[in-house]
Amino acid sequence: MWISGDDCDLDDFRASVERRTDARDYPHALGTEQNVLLYDSDTLRRRTTTPGERRAVRAELARALLDGPGIVVFKGAFEDLSAVDRATVEFDGLIAEQKARGTAAGDHFAAPGANDRVWGALDKLALRRPEVFADYYANDMIALAATAWLGPGYQITSQINVVNPGGQAQVAHRDYHLGFMSGEQAERFPAQAHRLAPALTLQGAVAHCDMPVES
Repeated sequence: MWISGDDCDLDDFRASVERRTDARDYPHALGTEQNVLLYDSDTLRRRTTTPGERRAVRAELARALLDGPGIVVFKGAFEDLSAVDRATVEFDGLIAEQKARGTAAGDHFAAPGANDRVWGALDKLALRRPEVFADYYANDMIALAATAWLGPGYQITSQINVVNPGGQAQVAHRDYHLGFMSGEQAERFPAQAHRLAPALTLQGAVAHCDMPVES
């Protein structure tokens, strides 16, 4: 019922993360790249026009996240790319205003000012440009993935994260409740809490610029 750092086995971990993803197990997927499942958003839109179709796709996405590679990519998630461009303009404005006020926010892996970070970007965009906020966050692929993993009634929070040239890469961590604790703190929680915590949150990212694979 309890998990200890002494239970960790590198060979078991490697066996888990080095498994190959077979796209044939995921009939709605476009294919794989480096074992990551790729989905074509326009295809998914055509295949999710009925409740039964949506349920089948959500079940596949949940299986991919739980038992598969643990990550999925939606190509063409935004039908209207101008929504991303308009949000980028507003996000850049938020970053510039922070710098002008001398209140540049830090992050989990670099000193304040090394990278550009805006916490609570969702709320700030809603107040700054409501119409841009509505167009950007009313994304059907985000809704599809969120309901697949979290069910209905989920809530969204978002942050802006710009890693500038020369900025430090993130230290690997689990981005949910127990993920930022020290090993000693995490060991105080029973095994079921470790298993359940990832099911309470889902992290996604939207690329606002061309990004190399390494990033």
